[in-house]
This record gives sequence, structure tokens and C-alpha cells, in this order.
Amino acid sequence: MNKAKIREVTEITAGVVIMSAGFYFFLLPLNLVIGGVMGVAVITRDVIPVSLFMYIANFVLLMLGWLVLGKLFFVKTAFATLLSPTIVWILEKTVPADYFMKFMTESPLLIGAAFGGIFLGIGLGIVIRNNATTGGIDVVQNIMHKYLHMPFSTAMYITDGAIILIAMIINFQLGLYAVGSMMISGLLIDRLSIEGKAGYTVFIVTDHTEMMQQKIYEKLERGITKVKVVGGYSKQEKDMIMCTVDRAQLYMFKYIIKQADPKAFTFVTKTKEVLGEGFSRESAQW
Repeated sequence: MNKAKIREVTEITAGVVIMSAGFYFFLLPLNLVIGGVMGVAVITRDVIPVSLFMYIANFVLLMLGWLVLGKLFFVKTAFATLLSPTIVWILEKTVPADYFMKFMTESPLLIGAAFGGIFLGIGLGIVIRNNATTGGIDVVQNIMHKYLHMPFSTAMYITDGAIILIAMIINFQLGLYAVGSMMISGLLIDRLSIEGKAGYTVFIVTDHTEMMQQKIYEKLERGITKVKVVGGYSKQEKDMIMCTVDRAQLYMFKYIIKQADPKAFTFVTKTKEVLGEGFSRESAQW
């Protein structure tokens, strides 16, 4: 197993541990339901132990995914799918679910919903960042996406929304806190699941292209792209340099521009995700 695979498995494991701990210590003691198999497990906890329900539901859905979505989906999903209920089972046998929440005397629902959402968002974001899923209800969402041709986000809102709606019927107040927790986790998932790094893309229209690109190579060690552009008013053709850098390099970049061509027309845009050499990591090949 190469380094990329070891790193990927390690990060997936860490993500599942964080997610499972957040569910067990913050959401479960307060009966907060935020969708998925974990949410259904909270609803049915008086009938069947949480970890046992998660094992059964995840296994059934995993087999369904293998039959409908194929072997590759099964391989990428099986590890995290079975690891999560295993961690919850270990916690059930060793630590009471209210280990932390019993000390929260003021606004326990607010604290539980907030930190439960944070832990789930961070954990699931790390898992998704490594091109894996935690299985469970994700299988149903993938099937709806593939065969009903609906956006994955729509499938997610339908499945998780139905589970949360049931929870709100049972206890409206807890349902509202669960919605808030789900929104927090969603924001963190969106932030952490990005594979590459965020950065800034700088566009420079200059008469001193060669000097500018030389300084960029020397000071920043970044590549550039040159594009021919034509001024709308002057009709003059010039080179526009396009270069993406990280936040730490942006200030040095501005200094370089002032040195090479103080009159250069420059604009900077924030880039949400940058993939490629110098920004994203080597992907594991399975």
C-alpha cells in the first residue's frame, strides 16, 4: 500500500471517528435527529439499540448499493459504512452517551445541536474529501440520482428531509434544533470536502510581460498562463498574465507587480478550489 492509500485510509478513519463521536456524545443524548441512518437510529432507539440498528441498516443498504450501483461503489463505501456503527458500539460499551452533556446546565439543546453539527460536518467533510462516503442513506440518494435523474442535492433533501419531518412530528422543538444542526454540518461539509486548496487568481494586463513572469518564477515559483487580449477603447493587443497563488503569496505577488510594472491593470478573484501541482495532493489509485 503506497503513501497516498495509507493517508486516504487514515483520514477516512479519522473522519468517521470524529463524526461518530459527535453523534454519540452530542446528538444522541438529546434525541436530535439530523437525517440519515443515524437519525433513524435515534427515532428507534427505544425499540432496538442504536449500534445494532446502524449495523443492520448499513449492511442492507450496502448490499443494495452493490447490486444496483456496482462493485466499485461497494469497495469505496464498505469500510466507512461498517466502521461507524462499530465505533458507536464500542462507545456504548465503554462510555455513557451523556458523558459530556450531563455537565451542560445552560442551553444544553443549543450546545448539543451546535457541537453535534460541527463534529458531523468536520468528520463527513474529511470522508467526502477522500472520495468516500459513509454509506447508509447515501446509497438511496445515489440510486435516486442515477435512475430518477435528479440532482444529488435534491435526493439528499428528500431523504434527510423526510426523516427530520418525522422527528419534528414527534417533537417539534427538537426538530427545529436538528434543522439548525444539519445546516451547520452542511456548511462545514461544503468547506472541508473540497479536494484542492482555496486560493486567489490574479489577472495582470501589462506592457512588461517578460519581466513580470520572470519575477513570478523567481519569487513565487508559480506557473502562469498568458492570454492575448485587446483593449476595447485603444484597440491595442496586449498579454494578460493569469496566475493562481495561495493566501500567503498574495501580498508578495502585489509587491512584485508594483516592482515590475506599477501601471499594470490588475484584478484579483478569490478561487474556491484549485487542483493541480502545488495545490492538490496525490490521489490514491484503488
